[in-house]
Parts: sequence; structure tokens; C-alpha cells
Amino acid sequence: MINGFKVITLCGSTRFKEEFLETQKRLTLEGNVVITVGLFGHSGDDVVWTEGVKDMLDRQHLAKIDLADEIFVINVGGYIGDSTRREIAYAEFKGKSITYLESCIKPSLYDNYAALGELHDAGRISDEDFEEAGRDFDEKRKAAIAEYNACQGPWPYQWKNIDAVVCGILQQHGHISIDYHDIKDLYDLDCVYEVRIKGKGANDEEQLQSIIDTIRSEYQAQLHSSKKVVVTLCGSSDPSGLLEKLADCMEGLNAVWQTRRLFAEVKEMELSIIFVL
Repeated sequence: MINGFKVITLCGSTRFKEEFLETQKRLTLEGNVVITVGLFGHSGDDVVWTEGVKDMLDRQHLAKIDLADEIFVINVGGYIGDSTRREIAYAEFKGKSITYLESCIKPSLYDNYAALGELHDAGRISDEDFEEAGRDFDEKRKAAIAEYNACQGPWPYQWKNIDAVVCGILQQHGHISIDYHDIKDLYDLDCVYEVRIKGKGANDEEQLQSIIDTIRSEYQAQLHSSKKVVVTLCGSSDPSGLLEKLADCMEGLNAVWQTRRLFAEVKEMELSIIFVL
């Protein structure tokens, strides 16, 4: 804050010159001090591409983020380029608030840490800052896993199954994360949905057969129209030996197969199928 005014730095591709100017005007009229780019390299300011200038401007923009309370990302059509991706990671590391022009899936912990690594390799953040970023990454990763595992109730909290998140859904969409908020965003965008099928019968074999019968009668069309599925079979005994039989009824699918052993008192076998559209 400066004299009671919040300071906001604009970030984004300079191809969106008009959106930068409109956002600068709007945020200024809302009572903020707005810091923006000095040149629009993708919109006619060709001097940006002369030797040394782009690197200097990128370093300068990190300094502008240091001055800000918040960054505002101009992500028209969801577009975020490499420079902006690194600026978002830097702002997150520096504890700045981040607002986006358009809704989007936010960068994961892994995305941000990788981007900070790129800044470090380019000499734009110090060894000390990168070491601090590594410690911060570890703490946030552990906290996210602990929060995920502690939650119960409606989606995205019902499965204590980090592997399904890491190996399945976000990987399909190019995101590697253990942040369940990212999964919720995908659900909200109708990119993924989940069904659960409980087994019926006196033993594992009977329960598995009832699950297979349900899949064949109710979910064959959805399965074969999906880009990828994450299949998690849960049972009180080790269910891994049953995956081969289950896979037979899903032949030809792009699937991630997983098993999870439940507590001994849980007798019903259960199948989760997450469809990635």
C-alpha cells in the first residue's frame, strides 16, 4: 500500500495491448496504483527484440512485482506464456495476491517450483531465494497432502487417494499436482466426472463379477468415449490380483489402474472410475 492505495502490477503477454490498456484504466479508476509494461514487444515495439533488451525488461518486471501488493494477469482466452508463467510463480513465492482476467486452472505447486527453477537458472533469482523456495515448496506440498487426507465429504474430498490425482487426471491435462483444488476446477469445467460401483456378493470374486456386470450394462458408452480413465479398485483384502479380470471388460481403453486396500472391517469391494473427457 502507498498512501492508502493498493499497488497492482499487470502481467501477461504483450500481444494483448488493448486489454492491458483497458485493465490499467479500470483498475486506476477503482482506486489502485497500477504498474504496467513499458513496451509491447508483440504489438509493434520491435526494440524489445534487440540484443539484451528483452532480458532487461524481464528482470525489470520482477522488480515491478516486488513493488506490488498484487499482480493482475491478463490471460485473454486462457493464454499464459512462459514469461508470464514465471512471473506468476515469482509473485506466489513473494507472497503477492494473484488475480486473473479470465477464469483458468491455476498453476500447481510443481508448476510454480519448476518456473522458479527456470528463473534461478537464468540468474534472475539468487541461490538463497531458490533454496528458500525449495523449503517453501516442501512445506506446501506436505500441507496440501495433509489437508487432502484430512478432508471428508463431497467432492473433492471423498477419496484419500493422492495417486489417482498425480498419476491420472492432472497428468492427462498436462498438470502434475497434488492440489485437490485443481481437480475441483476440472470438475467445474465438466472435463472429468466419477462413478462409484459397490460390489455385491459373499466374496471378492462374486463382488468383482457384480461390478463387471454393472460396467457392461451401464457404463460401456461413457468408457469408450473418454480420452482416459483412472480405475481404482478398493477391497479389504489385497485386490491387485483382480485387476487382470477387471481389465478384460475394459480392453482397449487408455487407463490408469490402481488398487487400494481398505480397513479389514470394510467388507464391500468398491470401484471408482474417473472419466477424463
